Amino acid sequence: MKDKKKKDSVTVDDETVETNDVTEPEAPAEEAAAPVVDEWHDRYIRLAADFDNFKKRSKTEKDAVYANATADTVAELLPIIDNLERALTAAEDSPMKEGVEMVLTQALKAFEKLGVTPAGTPGEPFDPKIHNAVMHVDDDSLGENTVAQVLQKGYLLGDKVIRYAMVAVAN
Repeated sequence: MKDKKKKDSVTVDDETVETNDVTEPEAPAEEAAAPVVDEWHDRYIRLAADFDNFKKRSKTEKDAVYANATADTVAELLPIIDNLERALTAAEDSPMKEGVEMVLTQALKAFEKLGVTPAGTPGEPFDPKIHNAVMHVDDDSLGENTVAQVLQKGYLLGDKVIRYAMVAVAN
């Protein structure tokens, strides 16, 4: 390695004083810098990958929070929907029947926009993932493990069950 000699001067109390020759080492050779560059490049690549994983994880968590908030809100509104359905059934020829029907339809359309779908209809096969069997009935017209009667509708948000459908299952 070759050193460069350089004269240096220092100013002290408005006088310039010459100093001895200062030996300045030559810049490191390219071969010596290569491991350092490789190490920093590796760190950069890892940091970029970590940041990309962080962004993906954050997006997944954000989507999960939205889905959970929607499911919680819908779960709180389900008793209102149930009562509107009961009022509609009990209203028969009441002048208020049309109004109750309109409100129920509007609420169900709002649920539909949120991605909430009803679960549990008579005649469909019993699925323990979405149905809660509360009783068994003998019905020869229906096959075994078929929903005979829906006692309370269930609701799904995508694949997530908000409320299980309470059903009577045929033997």
